[in-house]
Amino acid sequence: MKHANWFVLILLIALTTVPALAQDDDGGGAGGGGLDGDSFNDEGGGFSMGSSAPAVDPMVDLRSWLAKASAPPIEKKQEKSLKSIYDKQVKLMADSFEKKFGVSLQSALAAQAPARGRRGGTARQANPAHSAEILRLSTLVMDKVIAGLRMDQQSALRKYQSEELRVKEVRLLKERMAAAGIILTEEQKSQVDEVYARKSRLRTLAIIEAKGAPYDRNIAILERQTTQRVVQLLDQSQKAVLSAGVSKPKAP
Repeated sequence: MKHANWFVLILLIALTTVPALAQDDDGGGAGGGGLDGDSFNDEGGGFSMGSSAPAVDPMVDLRSWLAKASAPPIEKKQEKSLKSIYDKQVKLMADSFEKKFGVSLQSALAAQAPARGRRGGTARQANPAHSAEILRLSTLVMDKVIAGLRMDQQSALRKYQSEELRVKEVRLLKERMAAAGIILTEEQKSQVDEVYARKSRLRTLAIIEAKGAPYDRNIAILERQTTQRVVQLLDQSQKAVLSAGVSKPKAP
């Protein structure tokens, strides 16, 4: 019975876990992906890449993200250092991609761009493995650059990202629970809010303390802790609804 309850809750929460890469509906930098890395767009990826990553000015994306987060803006004296970090990481990214796939990053990006040369050109079918790797690598690039910001800038930006994610996850979790027939009391809704507020705070700290290094493992641990805390909020009747949902036979 416990396993059944746990399984359904994991499914419910998994369905509500919003990639931190898609945190702003009005778009914001990223052709290949950005901010678990986190950018402010719905395409999921780091800095705007185009078909020639080194030609992109990362300051455009950074300024936009900081403005959205009401964070202190980039000062002129910071630009050289941040651009140097970006250029170095993009070079490492390109080398890593070519070593893994045997093709250049630029050619992979160009292959996914809309066909040119004729009116009404359509996007070519993207290579899923290439897309996933571009997303992963561009997120690493972005994390390294953000780690080069001042702490007041980093803190404001990462907190904003985590809070945007929290709002969407809580809303979706409550919607999924209601759809599954689990009616939360007002007290339980408030407790769910507290659980996700905790997650938001700890997520922000985990990313900042990583200093640009991968933080997936710590975030995964935090996700499991959050799931456990949500499970503990349910009463026996609500758990029975979960169990019934698991045991219900699938339609042929």
